[in-house]
Amino acid sequence: MRRRLVKSTAIVLLLAVMTVAGVLLAWNAGMLRSSFIRFVSWQAGRPVDVRGALHLHLLTRSPRIEAEQVIIGNPPWTEPGTMAEIAKLIVTFAPLLSHQSGLRLLKVDTAQLHFMRDREGRANWQRADPAKSPGGPLPMITELELTHTHLMLTDERLHLIYDGDLSVVGPDSALPLRMQGSGTLNQHAVTFHLKGDALPSATAGKPYAFEFDEHSSNAYFRAHGSLPRAFDLSLVDAKFEANGADLRDMYYLVGLGLPNTGTFHLQGRMERRGSETLFEDLKVESGQSDVQGRVAFDTQKGRRTLVHADLSSALLRLADLGLRAAGRDPHPDAPPKLFSDVQLITPVTRRVDVTGKYTARRLLLSRVEVSDLSAPFTIERGLIKASEVTGRLMGGHFVLRLDADANQKPAYTRIEMTLKDLHLAQMPHKTEPPPYEGSLLLDIHAHGRGDSLHALAAAADGNLSAKVLQGTLRASLAELAGVDLRGLGLTLTGSGREVPVPCAAADFEIHTGVMDVSRLFIDSEPVFISGDGRVLLDPETLDLKLHGEPKGLRILRLKAPVLVQGTLLQPKFSVDAAGSQVQLVDRGTPRNADCSTPPSP
Repeated sequence: MRRRLVKSTAIVLLLAVMTVAGVLLAWNAGMLRSSFIRFVSWQAGRPVDVRGALHLHLLTRSPRIEAEQVIIGNPPWTEPGTMAEIAKLIVTFAPLLSHQSGLRLLKVDTAQLHFMRDREGRANWQRADPAKSPGGPLPMITELELTHTHLMLTDERLHLIYDGDLSVVGPDSALPLRMQGSGTLNQHAVTFHLKGDALPSATAGKPYAFEFDEHSSNAYFRAHGSLPRAFDLSLVDAKFEANGADLRDMYYLVGLGLPNTGTFHLQGRMERRGSETLFEDLKVESGQSDVQGRVAFDTQKGRRTLVHADLSSALLRLADLGLRAAGRDPHPDAPPKLFSDVQLITPVTRRVDVTGKYTARRLLLSRVEVSDLSAPFTIERGLIKASEVTGRLMGGHFVLRLDADANQKPAYTRIEMTLKDLHLAQMPHKTEPPPYEGSLLLDIHAHGRGDSLHALAAAADGNLSAKVLQGTLRASLAELAGVDLRGLGLTLTGSGREVPVPCAAADFEIHTGVMDVSRLFIDSEPVFISGDGRVLLDPETLDLKLHGEPKGLRILRLKAPVLVQGTLLQPKFSVDAAGSQVQLVDRGTPRNADCSTPPSP
């Protein structure tokens, strides 16, 4: 029995030796090389080819593969192409029959990496088709070394294009991981550094801490946090801050299209859980302005990005936004404008769906201040709706309704606005007491194309109607349209005497950014003032003419229209001397107007 067992054992050992010898002979003859490469390609889910030497050390406790001139193609869920070209690759697996898993060593020497991700979130570095499987964490790696490696990254989802070097500094696995790179990000020079815990200390059940900093253009970004599960990049907790000369420069760091500003500081906290990313405790400051709040993103595969935003400001000055604030205005000496050139409609508007709300305690539009602004809005497939934007303006309150189609280029927008009880005395003025008082009612219906307030105003069509009931006007201003001696005397002496204004109205028809007067009058006690002309919204210039008709007797009257020129923010009044004439006696024309109907001729 013992002899038979020994004989059987000897036969098995002989067969094993012959099998191993046959495998080795076949491998040396190149018979199994192609089969092994096909097996690796099948496991990787993408084409793999080894055009140089290939050495396998499989009969050891820690299997090892050494390969040269390795070509790795793109997976089938992305466009055809090459993902990596590696001159020399060494992979050592964790010891067999141990509690460890993953890779003990991954060493890449002299490589060209081509990483890409499309707008739908399909990337060539993903381990599985995202439409079929969420994938999983990266394999555990105890030691990582990258030298002479060049990375070309194109990420259409985050709008990032990186072209530069990538390396892991210091191959000693006992030291903290250090990764660094330099090149261009979105066509601007960039450098970045990543410091992480030593790789041998990383385990699946332990958070993996990291620090990251990045410099580009005039902006600096830094973050510190952890991966709750080591090597699982779908879970991230981090705090971050950034500063620079212009918030728009953040595009060259993170790919976000933000407005131009002056010097800024940004801070916040990020929490990523799979397809959902939450930014909390956000705060950005620039000039005298601030914006704070939270923004949540959901980027599930096969769906449009969903965003929920809740933002607020204690103070937002439009003067702190735009090219002029950033010192990049091509016409820095041009007078300031009421309507901002800041792009409100961007390509991002057309790619994401948003439910949000913005509030501001104070909003400064040049010299005009809006308080208690509340603006809930939605964006769905490029259609923007703000059904009830409310706020207070100069003591009054307004309601604005807006619909915009950002799918059209430029965007097509419809606006309806009603303003009630605006106190004229709170309008900007240079003298005290104010030259006018009363309560204003304003209605605006307009539509047009434009991606900024200025572009929209310059192309607008619609109408504007304004009325004042039971107001008062300084006598000097009321009689200036008649320019008699008494009116000039009141103006020169700075008289503050007020006269009643039972009714005043202004109606404009708007065509392609030109506001033509259809009705303009001020019915004061001493003078009935009528007007004509136009307002050009593109250059924001005034071209109005006021005519005054005294209601009572005037001696030595200079009958001359008053010209209202200048800009919306800086109007200028002057007498039209060319159209003037002198009257020794003007008996006046008594008349009273009704704001509800046009005045009689």
